[in-house]
Amino acid sequence: MSASEFENKEITPFSLVNPNKTTWATTASSIVPPNRSCAIITPGNVLGQIDYKSLRKSGGIQEGDMFTLTSAIGTQVGVHVYEPSPEAANDVVVIFFHGNVRPTRYNPDIITPFLKCGATVVGRDLPGYDQSSFVPNSPGSVELAAIANDEVFMKWVLGKYKTSRIVLCGRSIGTLGWASQLSHPRVVGAIGIVPLHSVSSLIRPVIENKSSEFVASSLASVSVLGFLESVVDAIYPANCYSENLEGFTTKGFRVTGFDSGVGGKRVTLFPASQDSIVPKDAANELKTMLEASSVDVKMQTLEGSHNALPTAEQLREAFERTLG
Repeated sequence: MSASEFENKEITPFSLVNPNKTTWATTASSIVPPNRSCAIITPGNVLGQIDYKSLRKSGGIQEGDMFTLTSAIGTQVGVHVYEPSPEAANDVVVIFFHGNVRPTRYNPDIITPFLKCGATVVGRDLPGYDQSSFVPNSPGSVELAAIANDEVFMKWVLGKYKTSRIVLCGRSIGTLGWASQLSHPRVVGAIGIVPLHSVSSLIRPVIENKSSEFVASSLASVSVLGFLESVVDAIYPANCYSENLEGFTTKGFRVTGFDSGVGGKRVTLFPASQDSIVPKDAANELKTMLEASSVDVKMQTLEGSHNALPTAEQLREAFERTLG
């Protein structure tokens, strides 16, 4: 597909139940147009806001097999598969959950090091990105579509690679994708690059970075930041569900905790020293949550902004550590 074809995809509607009561925050959240994203804080469903040509020029593209799967609610999810060279191949699959700017195949600097380690890399696109269908931006819809997409995607991965050990890797909001999959018995651990644990927390750096020190402190003193976080929570509310997706509900695009199935697994987190998008304490809070569930966590701080990436050597070391 060309960039224009990506941006002209039709929106896939589906039924959704939002049991949350209407509040001032939900009213304020309605200012977001139904077919647009919420600027920097939206996890997916960006309509006409990604310059795929520019992404290809700036960071390249990883060529691999591409196809789509259809979820239980009717959405399409783009799947990308990258195979290592036959002489290097081992029985390990890295599942990559991309961030808010670069869809799966526009991340060669993350994908290639794992291929050199002998792993097969499989990724999926968030709603609205690359091969995945757009969905309505009504409260709860984007997250529920992401959940439905991940459900059919993970079923495919587990069925295709029946004996493989699985390593999860997420960049930025991709951390939220692997957090819900970490407890699976076949998953041995995970890698988080500029990780976060809650979309609503992203509003704080946005305000702090775009305001003077006086304005930012004034906003905080009158609890405006708290209100803005509640607006984001209203855009991405918890407890929404679809009758066609039994057993799944939204969590408000946040990590709410980990179950006992994650105990003993290894996770490596790579926060960035000058990240102006993810709150400074996000990685530490995620680390605390993981360690409370007996996960072995290692943190390595990257020098640079939210765009910082681990080196190929750092990714190799994190990969090998995860395998034990």
